[in-house]
Amino acid sequence: MDFSQEITRVLEASLLKEVDFVPVKPDDLEAPYRDLLDHGRDMTSTLAKFHGKNISLKVLRTSRIGDKYLREVILYSGEKPVEYGLIEVHLNHYRDDLRERILAETEPLGCILNDSEIAYESKPVGFLKISSGEFSPDFFPPAGGESLFGRYNSLFDESDRVIARILEILPREKP
Repeated sequence: MDFSQEITRVLEASLLKEVDFVPVKPDDLEAPYRDLLDHGRDMTSTLAKFHGKNISLKVLRTSRIGDKYLREVILYSGEKPVEYGLIEVHLNHYRDDLRERILAETEPLGCILNDSEIAYESKPVGFLKISSGEFSPDFFPPAGGESLFGRYNSLFDESDRVIARILEILPREKP
């Protein structure tokens, strides 16, 4: 799977730097991960609906490359981590008020987009599987040797410009 140049730079300094990504087809995603990943919606509202709680944000690291704002994040439902992500936000495609909210680092991008009622489309580029032996951060519950699943996703505005690219990894859910 080919990631953008900016996501690749963040990836090289992230918790995923030593991880091998195995591309998978949507049909190969286990339940409930297929429903959580294989769709054209934002992950924030999808995770909020699945977990029954609002989603909050913890930013681990940020950087800027021109108009691109990059961040490594954990999304939480209450105290429970529900996603680890690397995000490339194209700030030049956002209004000033939305740029300020994004840079404030207090809320997930999906919340900002949905609150602003901006028209956007989510288009998954591909799905992936990683070994929990290669990626088992302290903030995710133990995966018991089972694979973790994720997706590489692009968000487009109504002019079909990329407004964000996101690499999203989900923790294992207890059956």
